[in-house]
Amino acid sequence: MASLRSRLITWYITTGALVVLCLAVLTAVLGTQMLAYQGHEALLSASRQVPALADPYAAEHPGDLRGLDTYLDEHLAPLPVVTHTEDRFAPPRPGDRRGPPRRPFNTNIVMRFLMDEVRPMEVSHDDARTLLFVAPVFYARAIEFYAVAMLLLAAVVIVAAWRIAIVVAANSLDPLLSTTAALNRFGDGDFTPASVSANNTIEVSELAHAYNRAVEQITRALDERARASAEMRQFVADAGHQLRTPLTVIMGYLSSMATRTTDEANAVPIGKMLDQSRRMKTLIDELIVLARLEHAAPLKETTFDVRDVVRDIPHAFAAEAQRRIGVAVGPAPVMVSAAESEFREALIALTDNAVKYAGGAPITIEVWRVDGWCEITVADRGAGFSDDDLRSGFDRFYRGETSEGTSGTGLGLSIAAKVLERAGGSIELRNRDGGGALCVIRLPIDDRLNPSHT
Repeated sequence: MASLRSRLITWYITTGALVVLCLAVLTAVLGTQMLAYQGHEALLSASRQVPALADPYAAEHPGDLRGLDTYLDEHLAPLPVVTHTEDRFAPPRPGDRRGPPRRPFNTNIVMRFLMDEVRPMEVSHDDARTLLFVAPVFYARAIEFYAVAMLLLAAVVIVAAWRIAIVVAANSLDPLLSTTAALNRFGDGDFTPASVSANNTIEVSELAHAYNRAVEQITRALDERARASAEMRQFVADAGHQLRTPLTVIMGYLSSMATRTTDEANAVPIGKMLDQSRRMKTLIDELIVLARLEHAAPLKETTFDVRDVVRDIPHAFAAEAQRRIGVAVGPAPVMVSAAESEFREALIALTDNAVKYAGGAPITIEVWRVDGWCEITVADRGAGFSDDDLRSGFDRFYRGETSEGTSGTGLGLSIAAKVLERAGGSIELRNRDGGGALCVIRLPIDDRLNPSHT
């Protein structure tokens, strides 16, 4: 767009220069004709005065023509003419050529061209003849005036063309620049509507109107999507709460039936129904948590030591899983500002994921300080992540190929990612060198409480 603005300005300046050139040629032609007319009139006026001036001089200086030209030039002023007087009857000197009178020689080609436009005049008086020429200084002054006038005109026209080009470029290109900037914001994910004003240029106006219509359509679509998403989250939350009560009742009856039945044929289906009920309750609870994380405002942040939360994580699991979970923290506090309960849920979800899919391998939770960030890693020596897991691990209800036969809902990583996003952190899945999975959590450290570790 900047190159288009430059080309437009260049075009206007070039047009201005061509206008100046055309005016210069036209002025030169007209000026030449005007100078020729003025020179011719000056010669006619001088030719009428020369006899009257020559007679008194001849009476005072009989036979002496040497000072006549000076005398005539003084008395013919201010007419722009010069004279050359010679004896009509004097024999020609060797080397003289007969023919029309010759003009004073001048090396300036422009001056010579202008002088050629006016033929010199010959005036006879007594025994002499006087040749009248237009004075070269007359043309010199005209050329100087013409040059100065053309320079001033060129400066005025080019500056005016440049200024007009700036104004026209601004009026013509501003809608294009605004449209481009708005589209770039759209490309960066900023869908804030920005109406583009149109000018009187038909093409630009059509572009601006088309963009404004597109903005309206996109804004309307985004609003509808946001409204539908909010309604869906509300539906999930409401449905989850409504399903909890009857499901809890069903689980209570199934638990009572499982403890009382003595018939093995009935115990197996009752146990399966109880397991599926528990799985459904877990799914409902996680859906409600995810809907709350996406819809509700973040919980009030508190400042806490990450090491304390990490040390408590193993106690959230059964004794068998606790023996597989190891914790490694440093001696220095690692303070962060976040919703502690949500952060604990995220860390439990990641650890639970490792417990389920590590295949009995040990799990290590470590806390690091890296360039002003708190980095928590949950690592194991299991099968690791597949390429599909790395691409889609945070998608809702996604479960990898190794999840077959393992209980779960596919929402744990989604919940963890949403919690870390709300806390201003991030989460990443990797594969460890030598085999195994690695989940990396990053949170900004609140060094106001640890100034010695910044």
